[in-house]
Amino acid sequence: MSKSDSRRDFLANLSMAAGLIPGLALAAAWGFRFLVPPQEHRTEETLVGKLGALAVGTSRMLNNVYGNALIAVRVAENEVRVFSSVCPHLGCHVQWDPAAGNFLCPCHMGRFDESGQVIAGPPPTALPSFPTRIEGDNIFAVVPVKEA
Repeated sequence: MSKSDSRRDFLANLSMAAGLIPGLALAAAWGFRFLVPPQEHRTEETLVGKLGALAVGTSRMLNNVYGNALIAVRVAENEVRVFSSVCPHLGCHVQWDPAAGNFLCPCHMGRFDESGQVIAGPPPTALPSFPTRIEGDNIFAVVPVKEA
């Protein structure tokens, strides 16, 4: 065996290992996803505001509630809905349009109805919504806690 043959064999083995190692790492990562279940996201109930301070048909922006940007809309006398204010299209913040009775994303004119469903524009999915409850004059919502 000559010196050039051993060098050629070494380079062939090195190039094979360079392709094999990332492939094995990727296969191990995929296997790990199926063996270890994903962790549950922690949620917390938080006070959104006072019912008396939110007139029917109006909204209130809430920033940094456990790491979430939220918007609360009072759609009826005893009904308040809470959504993420971040548009699923490009991350702009939606606003409540009281004249139209729906949400507007000013970046690309996406619109969402009062239940958060897409009614116009480019957004691919609905606005994430959060369970709410009213207790006396207090409005509560259950929101995910985003870890820092």
